[in-house]
Amino acid sequence: MRYLHPVQAHETFVASGRYHFYKDGQELDKTESWVIHEHPDGGRMTRVDVDARRGEGKSILVEALENCDGGLERLDIRYENAQFEGGIRDLRASYQLDETLLQVGFNLNRAERQYMETDLPIDVLVDIPLLIFRGRTIQAMSQDGGQARHIFVPMYEHAQLFPGTLKLVNPSVDYAGEDTLALGKRQLLVMRYRYRDQAVAYWIDRHGVVIKRVNAFKRQEIVVKISNYAAPSR
Repeated sequence: MRYLHPVQAHETFVASGRYHFYKDGQELDKTESWVIHEHPDGGRMTRVDVDARRGEGKSILVEALENCDGGLERLDIRYENAQFEGGIRDLRASYQLDETLLQVGFNLNRAERQYMETDLPIDVLVDIPLLIFRGRTIQAMSQDGGQARHIFVPMYEHAQLFPGTLKLVNPSVDYAGEDTLALGKRQLLVMRYRYRDQAVAYWIDRHGVVIKRVNAFKRQEIVVKISNYAAPSR
């Protein structure tokens, strides 16, 4: 697994895993590896390595720092796309979130560093579009009690969408019951969630970690499964 910055001596291991992607039963040349460490103050650092260089041509390295209450404080991204495909080819970005103020510093396609800032609603839910973050986001969306909610999604592939999109979203995720999934020799009790307006289902464990995702799209079935999962001890 690659890192933006190495693990520091004061960080304590919490959990790790790797996601594998399948299209119509065939494994894709893409993995999403992650590891979580805890800081002495109770905050957590999540590091993610998305390696799709041989397939999609993309490489994404991420560090997300959350405070002891689970709120996002900083998000660092190193994105590369060798195939370009009309999107961003090279991006280094740092998101800083202080209550409702979002500040972003970035280098786009190796140009000089730029800065921008924007206000976010006080109740905003930050939905980082990587699987290790999606579990808790989906659980939060399923518990909105019928109320619409502001969601900010960081976007780093297309310049016209950078640094992200802010939407007021009506409740769109339903809790669909409990299942048991086999993971190696283990049997995991998981909670199943479904999107109301999309053919997407997630299976999430008690730690908020996505164990499996199934997405039917354009007559294709995209499945994501976890491996090498070292679960949190609490």
